[in-house]
Amino acid sequence: MRPLRDYTGYVIIIAPLLNSLSGIAIDLFAPSMPAIGAEFGASVAQMQNSISVTLIAYAVGQLFFGLIADGRGRLIALFPGLCLFLAGSLLAMFSHNLATFLFARAIQGFAVGACQVTARAMLVDNVRGERFYSAVAWLSLAWGIGPVIAPFIGGIVEQQLGWRWNFALYALYSGILILLSLRLRESLPQKARMSILQSLYGYRIVLSNRRFLFATLALGTSLALFLIWNVIGPFLIQHTLHYSPTFYGGTALAAGLAYLLATIINRFLIKRIRNHFLILAGLVCNATGIACMLIEPGSIALVPLLTGIILVNFGQGLLFSNMVALTMTLFPERAGTTASLLGCGMMICGGLSSSLTMAVPLENNGNIALLFFFLLALQIIGTVAALRSTSTK
Repeated sequence: MRPLRDYTGYVIIIAPLLNSLSGIAIDLFAPSMPAIGAEFGASVAQMQNSISVTLIAYAVGQLFFGLIADGRGRLIALFPGLCLFLAGSLLAMFSHNLATFLFARAIQGFAVGACQVTARAMLVDNVRGERFYSAVAWLSLAWGIGPVIAPFIGGIVEQQLGWRWNFALYALYSGILILLSLRLRESLPQKARMSILQSLYGYRIVLSNRRFLFATLALGTSLALFLIWNVIGPFLIQHTLHYSPTFYGGTALAAGLAYLLATIINRFLIKRIRNHFLILAGLVCNATGIACMLIEPGSIALVPLLTGIILVNFGQGLLFSNMVALTMTLFPERAGTTASLLGCGMMICGGLSSSLTMAVPLENNGNIALLFFFLLALQIIGTVAALRSTSTK
């Protein structure tokens, strides 16, 4: 049997890889949305709704797999979720109408919830002390790598092979994760497993905690701010500005690298600076990014728009992992429940924000900045309230 520290190290490696699947669940196929819409005769709004469908299913999936993770075990939640994601990927790949495609995307969204819930729960089960905060930073880093490289790869695949091959990549990656997860061992003791009623009661306990609720609002709006470019970018770049899918992938790569860079910086600063200050620095970066968008508010000016999006993403990289760490340590005995409710709240925020983009005429930088400002205001409310709850705890 492997020494405990060696196994803990493996968990610290595999948990981010599992979490990364949720990071690419949208971003890999995002450059293909205009092509998929053209093939199926779907409107821009219908294709943007494919993201909302995925996120809402993702939210439901995290609740479902969270109950399983706390009631039956982490692995019993993980393996069916991975297999279901693989099946949904293949169904999307071979779909020939919009209804089948949306159903496949819903399956993918539902299934990927198992990965995020179990990845976070296994870290809580196996990792202690300062190493836990470092592990959470790696968890967020892995999630951030997905949006960095996935749109870029997806744009190349779309342009060279066609959109169906992006879903072949989804299937391949989930298959690899299944094989890697075979080395995992169950980390939830038999005596700690809960009945469905106990788990549902746990929902009440978690949802009655003010810090959890406000942190979920802050994290949900963080996800929403991060997702906006993936929702509107492919159509602005390809339809409005008439650039290629690969060019959009390049813009998404730049935006994702900003998040990744901030997460790496956070990884080293967390030992020297209180996470509260890093979180507040993230909010300042967000506000600065929105101000950049307003340099040319009357048109779609790509340079100030992308500059603003890059700064907003950098701010999310400073804020996200620190807020997750504050939240996940609230209920270590209910790690699956906490992770599932946190993920559910985040996905609902992301789904609502992607739907909100259809209500705002995104015809100039000013309107886009207004959308970002609304989400930032919600994030500030959630963040400040969560930090105050922490200081008075």
